[in-house]
Amino acid sequence: MTDRMSGKSGIVTGGARGIGRELAAAFAAAGARVAIWDTDGDAARQAATEVGAGAIADTVDVTDENGVGAAVETVLGAFGQIDFLINNAGIRHVAPIAEEPIDAWRRTIDVNVNGTFICSKAVIPAMVAAGGGHIVNLASMAGQLALRERAAYNTSKAAIVGLTKSIAVEVGDAGVYCNAVAPGVIETPLSAPYFEDESMVKVLRENSPMGRWGQVDEISGPVLFLCSEESSFVNGVTLFVDGGWTAGKGY
Repeated sequence: MTDRMSGKSGIVTGGARGIGRELAAAFAAAGARVAIWDTDGDAARQAATEVGAGAIADTVDVTDENGVGAAVETVLGAFGQIDFLINNAGIRHVAPIAEEPIDAWRRTIDVNVNGTFICSKAVIPAMVAAGGGHIVNLASMAGQLALRERAAYNTSKAAIVGLTKSIAVEVGDAGVYCNAVAPGVIETPLSAPYFEDESMVKVLRENSPMGRWGQVDEISGPVLFLCSEESSFVNGVTLFVDGGWTAGKGY
């Protein structure tokens, strides 16, 4: 269905690489115009060039409310509308909870939770004025399973699940859908260290009913579904795309 998003336009945050880069490419391939936001403006512009299909790029820090507001106006000026927002930008810090630096905790919550809130808040008025839109937040299986030495990340992703429900309840009657996708272990530059550690690879294989980890292109299908008319009665849901990991146990 290469034209399922034809005539639509929107934003992918953290879209310069990894899952975000794949999502931007998938939306463009489906006929949408995409704005790629990232703190690495050069990488975002390179991604937009590679994605093609009228994609644009902007250097955006999702924790900067004024900067996000200005970037939203740029997208509206370029595309005339915002039909979807994919809140993908996120960071992770690994440390035992008793050794977690408070600055790392605050930064993780700021980017992952506050950034999702700020970007959502910024696009909702335009979506409501246009009669609706779709927001998809990238949560994680860590929002349900407490992964070791990732207290800030776990907490931030659980908060995103709660925020997703709040947005859906509050603006669903205005035609704005808000859902979340919660990936399991996906092979990206961020998760690369996992696959260099034989003991971790063993853990991953043993805990996944499918016996493997996911690929970035396995996230784009569910996200596109949640931004399409095919999900017209789906709102406030978190869809776990984790190979069945959360159906079993964590580590």
